[in-house]
Amino acid sequence: EISLKGIVCRDEIAKGFNYISAEDWKYSEPIKQQSVIHIIGGGHCGLALSQIMSFLGFYIHLYDDRAELNTIAENNYANEKHIINYELIGDSINSTPNDFIVIMTIGYRTDKLVLKQLLNKSHKYLGLLGSKTKVDTLFKELILEGIYEKKIAQVFSPIGIDINNKTTQEIAVSIAAEIIKEKNK
Repeated sequence: EISLKGIVCRDEIAKGFNYISAEDWKYSEPIKQQSVIHIIGGGHCGLALSQIMSFLGFYIHLYDDRAELNTIAENNYANEKHIINYELIGDSINSTPNDFIVIMTIGYRTDKLVLKQLLNKSHKYLGLLGSKTKVDTLFKELILEGIYEKKIAQVFSPIGIDINNKTTQEIAVSIAAEIIKEKNK
């Protein structure tokens, strides 16, 4: 709230300009926390998802282990780009209970490596890109390795809303739709 008395932060939501006189007025509006998404994988799907999530107002962290990847260089939508070793990603992501995490690395081995490190991280949404067959196989392996089924059941996978997507842009739209659905619950 801004007035002649100064700036004050309040918990209640107020909005607009309230003018009584030149000496008695105030302007207030809610300050909203920007949603944060961590996209692990800077390939074509990561680029398309970054573009859509940027349009939706998300703060985007993009992670990949390939510094030379042209889609990372072309990604002007990510607020932060991180070239990291996937074996250390658990130490690189400081997520909150309101953050969204999407895993879409180059393959099965790196998806599994990343997912194992992020299962116990704080998040609102953790999604894994992949076919139903790939995901089922990966989840069975994790259970055999001692990961609790309850933790695995919290992972959104196959990721996205089923729209019979065929292109990277359609994949990104289906993921964004699922994230919006979870964000607005």
